[in-house]
Amino acid sequence: MMKSIDRLLASRLFLKVISLLVATLVWYYIAADRGTEVVRTVTVPVEFLNVPADMSVTSKVRDVDVQVSGTRESASSLSGTIASQVDLKGLEPGVHREPVHAVLPSGVRLVEVSPPYVDLELTKMGSRLLPVKLGTPDDLPPGHRVEDVLISPGEVTVKGSEEELALLENVWVLPTLDQIQTQNEIVLPIISSTGNTGKDPFLAEPGQVTLSFTLVRGFPRKVVPVRIETVGDPGMDFQIEAVAVDPPEVTIQGPLESVERIEELFLPPLDVEGITSDITRVVPIERPADDVEVVLDNSVNVKILLTQRIENRLYARIPVQISGKSIYQGWRIDPLEANVFLEGSPSDLDAAESMGSPVEVFVDVTNLVSTKIRVPLQFKIKGKGLKMSLIEPAVVTVYALTE
Repeated sequence: MMKSIDRLLASRLFLKVISLLVATLVWYYIAADRGTEVVRTVTVPVEFLNVPADMSVTSKVRDVDVQVSGTRESASSLSGTIASQVDLKGLEPGVHREPVHAVLPSGVRLVEVSPPYVDLELTKMGSRLLPVKLGTPDDLPPGHRVEDVLISPGEVTVKGSEEELALLENVWVLPTLDQIQTQNEIVLPIISSTGNTGKDPFLAEPGQVTLSFTLVRGFPRKVVPVRIETVGDPGMDFQIEAVAVDPPEVTIQGPLESVERIEELFLPPLDVEGITSDITRVVPIERPADDVEVVLDNSVNVKILLTQRIENRLYARIPVQISGKSIYQGWRIDPLEANVFLEGSPSDLDAAESMGSPVEVFVDVTNLVSTKIRVPLQFKIKGKGLKMSLIEPAVVTVYALTE
């Protein structure tokens, strides 16, 4: 019996039957597994659609997780076939929260997008033409300075947020200490700030410029204008017409940081109290700072130029008087008073006022035959050095008194 079983197990027919059975079972397993639904999560970058041409979009969300379900066969080849999109069509500048739309291949079903919304900001972009300036390294050795600086091009077009762009006055190039010490012509990138260490929010066109210079040892020099103030007032009949400083500029030298802070050199105030003629004074120059000195000039000549002071004073409501002989019994005047403006030096006006009213106003009725007539006002100035600048009214109406 055992021999018969051994012959059966060793026969080719038995082995073929077993092989066919195993193959059938494997085929059924694979066919059943292909029809089983599985869930997969794919991380994909966010694409922003329809971004306005004059705006930029910023968002902290760069990628989203898209969870899909499908058969094992369809879910096994999802790489590169799923996209996540945010449509910005019609949006205005500002902060927005917009939904994320998943684009899926056929045969899979969307389960979830995480996060389902993206917070973003649309910023209106602008451009400005700005000058390029040189920023020197903080570790430049003491007593060294950079001269004969030439930047080409000297201006570049800078693009960025209109709001942030308005805060820029210029852009910079910042060479390293090694570049300054070993080269005299360098191609450098444009940066918006000398303290900027991250990604620059602005785009410069061109993005690089050529810098040439000369490294010089010694304290830098600078030419600054000389300024002086006066204290007190000249004599009452005079006023200051001009203050002339000779030389009008001086050269200073010292450490770069100290020299750059000085835009003007101020002299001690000059007292002009009571002066009545032009004066010239020699004014010593003081050091503008402890570590800054004035080169060559120790003093300047200051000339004060005077001009005569003229006042225009109002004398209001001066009575209009009658002068001359007439064929009528009397006259009535309309209006009865006038306003008079006199020009002169303050001392001449004061002297005239000390004797009473410095002006008289009258009408001359000599040879007047009409009973109603408009006649010009006449005046008489009592003081010396004075003149009439205006009289209001210039003409009055006189009425003859016939009864």
